Amino acid sequence: MLSTVVAVKENGGRPVDLTRRLEQDTRLTPVLIDSDEGLGILRHSAAHVMAEAVQALFPGVKVTIGPSIENGFYYDFDYEQSFTPEDLPRIEARMKKIIKKGARFERTEMKREDAIRLFEERGEPYKVELLKDLDQDDVSVYRQGDFVDLCRGPHIPNARMIRAFKIMSVAGAYWRGDENRQRLQRIYGTAF
Repeated sequence: MLSTVVAVKENGGRPVDLTRRLEQDTRLTPVLIDSDEGLGILRHSAAHVMAEAVQALFPGVKVTIGPSIENGFYYDFDYEQSFTPEDLPRIEARMKKIIKKGARFERTEMKREDAIRLFEERGEPYKVELLKDLDQDDVSVYRQGDFVDLCRGPHIPNARMIRAFKIMSVAGAYWRGDENRQRLQRIYGTAF
């Protein structure tokens, strides 16, 4: 059985999106969805879909970070009300709609100052803080549907590649792991 390619490595480096423009004389190595790296990319993309779903369901929520982890993914949110176990099926249902639409993950590179303005306009103070702490001039932003996130990527080309997922639990977290900073809500999930 053939496995699906979710990204490529240029000249043996870190994985990049399949839509990334290639330089001349580039040697490509496929990253397959059933590899550890491919599964990490899929799960990170699922975290973005979850963040889009949470923003749609809970107006006023602020997003922070959402990486893939060994057995799944999480995303941290700042929201005035507590998420409950009853919210998790609603989030899953909204994710299913996003996935069914086939949202594409579109990468845009921009100047850091332009990204700061973008996230200020979107009311995302955590993204603004992250950007202000970077010491690089160029950053990448991903869009899928109405969701926009500061992210290095890569991502799967299309949300429909997320075939199975489960939102598992809610826990507390602190912004940047600092107990003196804002208390956040972390939603965990997994995807295959």
